[in-house]
Amino acid sequence: MIVLVYGLPGTGKTFFARHFAKETGAVHLNTDLVREKLDAKGQYDDKTKQQVYNELFKQVMRELNAKKDVVVDGTFHKHVRREQLKKMANESNESIFFIEVKADEKTVKKRLKKTRKNSEADFDVYKSLEQEFEKEEKGHLELWSNEDKVGEMVNKAKNYIYE
Repeated sequence: MIVLVYGLPGTGKTFFARHFAKETGAVHLNTDLVREKLDAKGQYDDKTKQQVYNELFKQVMRELNAKKDVVVDGTFHKHVRREQLKKMANESNESIFFIEVKADEKTVKKRLKKTRKNSEADFDVYKSLEQEFEKEEKGHLELWSNEDKVGEMVNKAKNYIYE
């Protein structure tokens, strides 16, 4: 099984994804960590982004081949990237679930003022990606991290996936 946790920077997707993976025994994979592994911090051109996603997808396949469930965490602001993951799931006969994590702008701004361990995104990046973000119209769960505690979010996600 693949669970894609996606959304704009500062929405709390990585915080949620870590908790959800731990709660469900899944492997957590993250685009920021892949970027670090590739020594590509600070590089956000299209070619580098594609390299990051290609490596992430390789890691997803490695874990699926090891019969592990995977929580994939990244912005995934373009449909094409989500569709790539969906295609991988279909080709592997794995189920896939989409969870978009959101937060109000005031909360995001506050979060992005703080230094975060693995993410370089600031509020300008958030605003830029907000303009480019391609929404899912159906077939996904929306969670609001400024409204719910992480435990409540995990429970909502488990209900969405397992019921």
